[in-house]
Amino acid sequence: MMIIMGRHWRMWLAIPVTVSAAAFGAAAPAQAQPVPPSRAASTPTATTKPLQSLAGHAPAGGRRWIVADPVAYGQAVRSGTWVRTPYGLSYRGCVFHVPRNASVRNGVITLPSGATHRMRPCEYPTLAYPGPAKTGATERSMSGHSPAEPVTGRAVAQGGPCFFGTGGDWWAASCYGAEPSWVTSMSEEYAVPTNPAKDGALIFLWGGLEDGSGDTVLQDVLTWGANGTIVTNPNIWYVTPWYVWSNNSVTGPSIHVGAADTILATLTASSCNSGGDCTWALKATDKTNGRSTSYTVGSDVSFDLLLGAVMEVPTASGCVETPANGHAAFRQLAVTGNNGTITPDFGTSTPDPQCSVSITASPTGGDILWKP
Repeated sequence: MMIIMGRHWRMWLAIPVTVSAAAFGAAAPAQAQPVPPSRAASTPTATTKPLQSLAGHAPAGGRRWIVADPVAYGQAVRSGTWVRTPYGLSYRGCVFHVPRNASVRNGVITLPSGATHRMRPCEYPTLAYPGPAKTGATERSMSGHSPAEPVTGRAVAQGGPCFFGTGGDWWAASCYGAEPSWVTSMSEEYAVPTNPAKDGALIFLWGGLEDGSGDTVLQDVLTWGANGTIVTNPNIWYVTPWYVWSNNSVTGPSIHVGAADTILATLTASSCNSGGDCTWALKATDKTNGRSTSYTVGSDVSFDLLLGAVMEVPTASGCVETPANGHAAFRQLAVTGNNGTITPDFGTSTPDPQCSVSITASPTGGDILWKP
């Protein structure tokens, strides 16, 4: 059985209107010891250390540092001071919430009023979600490894499909390496699935962009379930724009969406230099009810990995906690790069398959299927 997490509070969205004060005041404990050098995002460090011993200096060189540590993970969940993100469990002082139309550049958040706040580098690793016991099908990943054996790296052909190794919660993904081009825009529609027959799960459905090392991510994420300080209601669908780099994250306001709604997710670059460093507008719009959320990011990396359709399930207790229609649909995908239109030749992976999950992809979308 997988572990159910998240309190069953019946609240609507906790939508931030100012930058979270906690995000700027948090610091590692004074007695904490320095941590080892940063590790690549796809290479979790396996440890069994107490949570406090993992605090220390921010990762060097802007690389993300992910730790696979069931002892620290359990302590973090019990503490109530960590946030469930699409890339693992993050210390709440490393997740910054900004209002609509804010901008982020060079570690500085600028609010619509013109007020600025400098983000402190995160001094905690991201804690990888533990590999769960199988809840449905008994398939193994493409690589032949079990979820308890994270696979390093991604197989990426230049200008071709790429694949993901096991990591614990990635049920399905489609991936394309656009290099030598880098992406300048991506738009895609998500169909919101039906509600699960039973709540309690945390599910992320998204498309987005990564840099070649996987350390920086732009994504508009459709989410079911409570994930800590961002949304506390365990039985609604909502969309949140995320910018993840190193061990810091910035989220825009979340918007509540309904089953069968259509979400238009756009990532649009402007003011790019010759190396692909751009200003990015992240925006998600519910075409059914008209709600939208957006903010702007100045990134100092180019994005050449395209994720067309991703399903992550960090927590659930049986397949009954997945959406009852067993289908996540991604449509109308359009991508441009510095050299013109990009037609992705996606590779598909089921890194940590559960509930008989499967995925198909085309240059304009994808379908993820499972058995509730």
